[in-house]
Amino acid sequence: MAILQMNHESYKKYIAESDKPVLVEFWAPWCTYCRRLAPALEQVAKEYEDTLLIGQVNIDDEPELEEEEQIEVVPTLLLYQNGQLLDSIVAPESKPQLEEFIKGSLSRRETRQEESGHIYDMIVVGGGPGGYTAALYAARAGLDTIVLEKLSVGGQMALTEQIDNYPGFEDGVDGFTLGEKMRRGAERFGVESRTTEVLSFDFSNQVKAVETSEGTLRGKTVVLATGASPRELGLAGERELVRKGVNYCAACDGMFYKGKTVVVVGGGNTAAADALILSRICEKVILVHRRDTLRATKIYHAPLMEAKNVEFRWDSAVTELLSDEKVNGVRLRNLKTGEESVVACDGVFVSVGRKPATELVKGKIELDPSGYVVADESTRTSVPGVFAVGDVRTKALRQVVTAVSDGAVAVHYAEEYLAGGM
Repeated sequence: MAILQMNHESYKKYIAESDKPVLVEFWAPWCTYCRRLAPALEQVAKEYEDTLLIGQVNIDDEPELEEEEQIEVVPTLLLYQNGQLLDSIVAPESKPQLEEFIKGSLSRRETRQEESGHIYDMIVVGGGPGGYTAALYAARAGLDTIVLEKLSVGGQMALTEQIDNYPGFEDGVDGFTLGEKMRRGAERFGVESRTTEVLSFDFSNQVKAVETSEGTLRGKTVVLATGASPRELGLAGERELVRKGVNYCAACDGMFYKGKTVVVVGGGNTAAADALILSRICEKVILVHRRDTLRATKIYHAPLMEAKNVEFRWDSAVTELLSDEKVNGVRLRNLKTGEESVVACDGVFVSVGRKPATELVKGKIELDPSGYVVADESTRTSVPGVFAVGDVRTKALRQVVTAVSDGAVAVHYAEEYLAGGM
């Protein structure tokens, strides 16, 4: 059977009504990984035509479905059976890897039975660098550990095409590859990875309960590694221009704009810090802020004012992203006069804050006014036995390397907790 081309309606219909498992690839015509995967997917469709239904969704044609299924990287493949999501994989590198994913996911579904009495030593929620580092250290310490991830490994890191500031990769590494390496490293020591969505937490007892879309898991300790995502400007075409001139991390992506002109949007500490980083890399930095002075702490003001290649556009907002396949400028509106202007640039860095993924723990654990989990360098939270690592916790710097550090620290204090040291 040929690969089915699905729209929103047929996608829902096949998932709900097919008597076979359904494998759906979310892809895009401009995606290099998708082109590489196409021959292997066609072979699998032919070889499995009696037992598996395979379809494709072009995210350029179905943006609402892309957002609904929270597709952040293409190609992403989702495997369904009887209307339920079994598992997902991002950018499989070979036909054997794709086949292993299909067989392994279906096998786990058939054999997985939750033992009501089973209690994990540690449940890690989130498969990013902090989560998988915690899992690795826990497994090496002999702790029975499971990682729960709703879609694919790597978290926000998986969206970064080139990471040059993580030690040990002299030529850099893309975020997806680094995330996969972290997962495989943890699983080498017995960590169980499960693709499932966490629905709620119960921290009221000594043994914590984590309700998922596949049932309730219980653990002596829980590590929250749910991360945080950048706040968007909400402009037309913004998501489509990510990695095509729209950026959310100067430390991650600044080097791509060496000797070029960039716009930084925001006026808080993150925007000020990003503008300073970029001022050392770029020919020109234009900082756009809605007010007539920075909200950032005073320590940033003097260095920015003294930087000869930093230009300020006060009382202004970006109203449009201009592009020709890639960003080539922005349209600004002066909020006091209403006057509009166009600024030519090679890239835009959106620095208007982040959104921590803490909705499920509101009222169950202490959060700061911005919604981050209150946890110091020990990663311990207000609930004994619950730890927070990576971007989801209160901290000064949110980078891959600091998330990894958090993961190791969390296991140290988890071991103390399990030994009765808290």
